[in-house]
Amino acid sequence: MLKRSVGLIGILVLTGCASFTERRSPAQDEGVPAAPASFAQSNATTSPSAASSSEPWWRVFKEPALDSLIERLNDANPDIEAALARIDQSFAILGITRGALLPTVLGDASAGRRRDSVNNLLFPIATPEYARYRIGVGASWEIDLWGRVRGGVKRDRLTAESSELQFKSQLLSLQANLARQYFAIQSAEAELGILREAVVIREENLKLQQSRLQLGSGVEVDVARARVEALNAKASEEAAVRSLGKLRHAIAALVGVAPSGFKDSLANKNGAKPMAQTVPAGVPSSLLERRADLRAADRTLRAAAIQVGVRKSDFLPTITLTGSGGLASLKASSLFSTDSGLFDIGPQIDVPIFQAGARKSAVAQAQAQWREAAANYRGALLTAVREVDDALLDIKSLKSESTVRHAAVNAATQAAQAATRRHDSGLASYFEVLDAERERLQARLMENILLGERQAAAVSLIQALGGSW
Repeated sequence: MLKRSVGLIGILVLTGCASFTERRSPAQDEGVPAAPASFAQSNATTSPSAASSSEPWWRVFKEPALDSLIERLNDANPDIEAALARIDQSFAILGITRGALLPTVLGDASAGRRRDSVNNLLFPIATPEYARYRIGVGASWEIDLWGRVRGGVKRDRLTAESSELQFKSQLLSLQANLARQYFAIQSAEAELGILREAVVIREENLKLQQSRLQLGSGVEVDVARARVEALNAKASEEAAVRSLGKLRHAIAALVGVAPSGFKDSLANKNGAKPMAQTVPAGVPSSLLERRADLRAADRTLRAAAIQVGVRKSDFLPTITLTGSGGLASLKASSLFSTDSGLFDIGPQIDVPIFQAGARKSAVAQAQAQWREAAANYRGALLTAVREVDDALLDIKSLKSESTVRHAAVNAATQAAQAATRRHDSGLASYFEVLDAERERLQARLMENILLGERQAAAVSLIQALGGSW
């Protein structure tokens, strides 16, 4: 009866005090920021009821070359490999911490010969030189009365989960960066083609002005101006070539190869087009589940909260059960006899008495780390909402601007065609044709830049939503 009572008391102590660490930690939902009710730029086309996609997000652009590049990035990017190594480190730390939940058992064996100083003995012995043999095992186990060890395991598990989520966030960032670079290359290729047309027109104008000057109907200032325009056009062409080369270098680094080894052709022969599928933004609260960086911030906050309770439990006594046993003898022949047995077992209680405020400072440090994690979580949510609103605003505004730009291109094209007809009919000089062509190419250039911005905005929205919808 007494043994059952003692066992029951032990169970009650363990179950009643195991949550001390959690009770002394900030509440699980404390410090979690509240998401706004809606996005500033939300409308009917971005409602939660819009169609979702289960495919990888980059496939909505229907670009096979982009699909291939992202697969190569996933396999060979060095930043991804480093992030995966950090995940392995976090789970290894969790394994180390989890080991404290079970007893530690160590075995030992020794054999040697010893001689004692005869002049240093209090009692005479038969011989000052003798052999010693020992085989033993020792064990120790901290009784987790206050939940300190379990709290440490939970803290490190949350930290490992945070590391894994940070990897997913970094992977999405790299993928989105690659997609933006890919569309920037397409835009740069188209821009380069337009600039080369501009160079031809400027050079024709320069030749025309030089011919007029030689015939006596032109002036030197017109030749100089035409030369300036031609040189500026060539400079713009060279700048576009340089920009295009750097974009290719950036993509090569993202897929894990040197620029010299990147030979892929990324030009879109059919011409780049904006993404046709509408991406639903949903509501801000959905970002807490969609975005890996916000979920990582949540895990970091909860781990910091548990650490506060762990540090507070350091003020309480720790009880460790220790024991050792084995065989020891002065003769190898009698090592395994019954009389060679030995053991030492019993509890060890460590009570903190004075450490000059070290434990109190450790609690203050943990509380400050928790406040930092809460502030970082709130900042991450505000940034996430802002990124979605920025992308929505860009998509909506750029779409409206694109309509105007396209109309401008059509008008400029009609004007160039009309100028050509007038020149062919003898009603206008070739200078009118050149001016109309310049305006047409400038309008096309602005439309091409706008198209690149629309593609980048679509990628940014998908990234801001966490890569899923």
